[in-house]
Amino acid sequence: MLVNSLIFPLFFLIVLIPYFSLMRNFVKLQNLWILLASYFFYGYMDVRMCVLLLVATAVFFVIGISIEKYRGKERKAAWWLTLAGIVAGAGMLLYFKYLNFFITQFADLLGLFGLTTNWSSFNLIVPVGISFFTFKLIAYVVEVYKGNLNAERNFVNFAAFVAFFPTIMSGPIDKPNDFLPQLHTSRKWSDSMVLEGCKRVLWGMFLKMCIADKLSPYTDAVFNNYYHHSGLTISVAAVMYTFQIYADFCGYSEMAIGVGRIMGFRITENFRRPYFSTNVGDFWRRWHMSLMAWLREYVYFPLGGSRCSEAKTMRNTMATFLVSGLWHGANWTFIVWGAYHGLLVFLYRFWNKIAGKNRETRTLGRYFSILLVFLLSTIGWAMFRADSVAHFMGIASRLTASGGLFFSWALTAALPIAIMLFKELKDEEGWNIHLLHSRNFYVQAVSIGLLIVYVFYTGELNGAQFIYFQF
Repeated sequence: MLVNSLIFPLFFLIVLIPYFSLMRNFVKLQNLWILLASYFFYGYMDVRMCVLLLVATAVFFVIGISIEKYRGKERKAAWWLTLAGIVAGAGMLLYFKYLNFFITQFADLLGLFGLTTNWSSFNLIVPVGISFFTFKLIAYVVEVYKGNLNAERNFVNFAAFVAFFPTIMSGPIDKPNDFLPQLHTSRKWSDSMVLEGCKRVLWGMFLKMCIADKLSPYTDAVFNNYYHHSGLTISVAAVMYTFQIYADFCGYSEMAIGVGRIMGFRITENFRRPYFSTNVGDFWRRWHMSLMAWLREYVYFPLGGSRCSEAKTMRNTMATFLVSGLWHGANWTFIVWGAYHGLLVFLYRFWNKIAGKNRETRTLGRYFSILLVFLLSTIGWAMFRADSVAHFMGIASRLTASGGLFFSWALTAALPIAIMLFKELKDEEGWNIHLLHSRNFYVQAVSIGLLIVYVFYTGELNGAQFIYFQF
């Protein structure tokens, strides 16, 4: 089941009616209802995935309680339990997402030396959202070990946190410190939160259905048949994909946050206008913020962060971005993409040391810096979109080809992209222009009405899958 599918509103309505009526004063019933709804939602695609989710949840539930038990007097035992939790979480990812990749790569490596193997890949089902809920679980045991969080003693609450249906498929990755306390108090109907949640769901639908899904046929046609296209159409496709992946993933995050808000939860924000970043480091503080916060907290800082020599700082930066790349999937393109951004971030740090902090804003101009970061990220997204490194190199080789045509429907994406960029720009600059959030009831009502009409009149209504579901 997808959040943008036609069946989801019916499912959500069935969840909400008893949630805010019969159960409104009973927090345990509300949490149990959330858990049942989440497992139904998750198992709708393949019920077998629920088994792994339940087993993983039970294991980490026990580990968390055990860590809390030993973290005071027997710190070493708590440390070993925390390490076991980290290994178990990473092990699930390695087995389900990367085992076949490593088998293939090792066999290819042996083949270079003339050695052949009889190894074959396993027919594994990769559970949807495994990258997201394993990171939740790892964060949980680490925070309990640090003493920043008491172990959750209610299994229903813990399982509801892990499987919360708006975020399990594609995030955001909520911190256990922020989400678990919200399960300890009952949620009652709030007009302001429901209205805000509905607005965010509507904006997410616009981004996904009117931009991402409209651009997808064009970018797929060009990238999948790049050898038939010119440098112009490939360049346009790369720029369009830059907008597509943002509208797709930000659209899902907006819908997830909105659904959570309607239910009385505050889910962590995931995007903050990344294409208005003035440097690459700033870009990664604005893009997929919940993942980058996780990587900073549990990879970058434990390695030493930036409080060490330049060589070690580069190592830490590169390791963090390589983990980010590998997290997205078992393909060399993701690893190269991660290394590319790691190198850019380090080069920006090096430039700051030579030219002085924020010198690029003064000398090059803020909007030129924004354009430069946008172009660098566009190159990165082309790597990200490619099926293989050879595929990306083939695309790059066609950039100098002449001729080519615009697909006529690509122009139909100009209006929704302009609307998206206008909203992002006014939020970035703090302009006092409000439409969906106007204090004037009529302006707000007309804006909401027009957006609803636009979404359902021009948006793709067939429930296209989100890009980030594959991760």
